[in-house]
Amino acid sequence: MSKSKIFLDPALDRTSIATDETISRDQLAAWYRTMRLARACDQKLAALYRQGKIVGAVYLAIGQEAICTGVVSLLERDDYFSTVARGLAGWFLRGVEPKHVIARWLGRDVPPSHGRELGLFLADIRQYGIAPYHNGSMASWIPSGAGFALAFKIRKQPRVYIAFTGDGATSPGDFYEGLNFAAIHKLPLVVVVENNCFAYSTTIEKQMPVENVADRAPAFNIPSEIAFGNDIFEVRRVARRAIDHARAGNGPYLVEFKTFRARGHGEHDDMGYVSADLREFWERRDPLRLFAEYLSGAGGLDEAEVRAINNECVQTIEDAVVWAEAQPEASPDSVTDRLFAP
Repeated sequence: MSKSKIFLDPALDRTSIATDETISRDQLAAWYRTMRLARACDQKLAALYRQGKIVGAVYLAIGQEAICTGVVSLLERDDYFSTVARGLAGWFLRGVEPKHVIARWLGRDVPPSHGRELGLFLADIRQYGIAPYHNGSMASWIPSGAGFALAFKIRKQPRVYIAFTGDGATSPGDFYEGLNFAAIHKLPLVVVVENNCFAYSTTIEKQMPVENVADRAPAFNIPSEIAFGNDIFEVRRVARRAIDHARAGNGPYLVEFKTFRARGHGEHDDMGYVSADLREFWERRDPLRLFAEYLSGAGGLDEAEVRAINNECVQTIEDAVVWAEAQPEASPDSVTDRLFAP
């Protein structure tokens, strides 16, 4: 894959980050801690998968942590969003505890799924504002999100709905139906496309006739932007415009963040279709590396403080695994519980 297929604008190709925002040292550290915690959790999930402790596939967000962190950091408490496990950073930012994430993947009998669904999906709209969706297809979240956004508009509530999705999920019909409906009714829906170069193993040029997902926005007469998804400050700058636009009653907004999935589609996928050059290109643009370098310079944290955050996050995940493994497994006798009304 050529660099032209990765970045539309050479200005998006960077190996350092900076910001004009006035952000406190503590806030910067909190965002970095969120991203590092998500990375540590993903790395541990990969190890647990290889140890045979997780039944089914595991899908990780290594290399994409800046997007969910940056976008969710801008939301009001009453705003909703939907994402799969690649949005772990957003889950943690909203208060989801790592031990509950690990317990879900291990099939333990703990809320909210009680061992009935592994960790890929999470929905807890009352406590975390993470909204449910009607099936596992990421494209289906666009019409679902439009429905939530319609409710906000009918109730005259200044709230927005963020639907995180991937580049491959912009090709099914649900994507078009949902955005078309949202555009017609000027709903407060923001669609965040995490373009990580591959829809499973299929490259962009083989799945769509345009170079960028954002090129599809004119069909709905809605604004769109393309940005570098590995720079948390760039993510916040662009996402703020989209969220403000939607919250003001101006209708939906499409944002495409260019990024890279540093692991396979799932841990069962060896990424044999990804060239060594492409991997190396993106390793130099790892969002955690970029953020850590910023923090150790202009961010006001020294290297020892950054290392301390790294170690703290690793220990938090290790403790979460110990707690989760001590929880009971779901009993077959309760397989129909919570499926039918008493």
